Amino acid sequence: MLAVVSGDPELTRATRQDDLYAPVAARLGVDRPTAKVAVLAAMYGQTTGAAGQALRQMRETYGVALAYLDAADAAGRSAALGAAPAAPLRTFGGRRIPLRALPADADGDIGRAAAAYGRFARNAVVQGAAAELFKAWAVTVRQALIPLGGTIVLCLHDELLLQVPVPTAEAAVAATHRALDATAAYWAAGSAVRFVADIAVISRWSDAKP
Repeated sequence: MLAVVSGDPELTRATRQDDLYAPVAARLGVDRPTAKVAVLAAMYGQTTGAAGQALRQMRETYGVALAYLDAADAAGRSAALGAAPAAPLRTFGGRRIPLRALPADADGDIGRAAAAYGRFARNAVVQGAAAELFKAWAVTVRQALIPLGGTIVLCLHDELLLQVPVPTAEAAVAATHRALDATAAYWAAGSAVRFVADIAVISRWSDAKP
């Protein structure tokens, strides 16, 4: 999602691999777990420890993506300190992200409070866009399941739990993949970012996670 909203060409190339974090790790010269932490740290604003070191490498390798997040962070901080942004901060889909000023009588560390508003903004531009894509995908999947006798029983963050008759299970898997491809094709048109769904077919809901 960060690759889509920022338009970072290097991060976009990483999404074309089966494991997004593997090419990121290779570019940063770190192991996969550290690369994953670095990507998440970029979105959540963590700047200390091992994550902070990897984040500095992220800035050099994926500068476009980090500049996009930094701009959102700056907008959040400025709004918190009472400065009106030049333009409203919006998600990729166009929804306005609420930025508010700190209360006039706010006590304590104003700088720390403003930093928290900045972290909210940098996360919102990614998570807000992710929610938009997910909802569009879920609606498309729901329609595809109707002729298969299936239904969506749970939406959780970026996961769908489907219930379908055993004879149409494999058809439901294929339909879910097609739905993601079709949704991404128009929602992220022109981005060249690859989206993948990891799907498991199980007989009991409790087996959905290993």
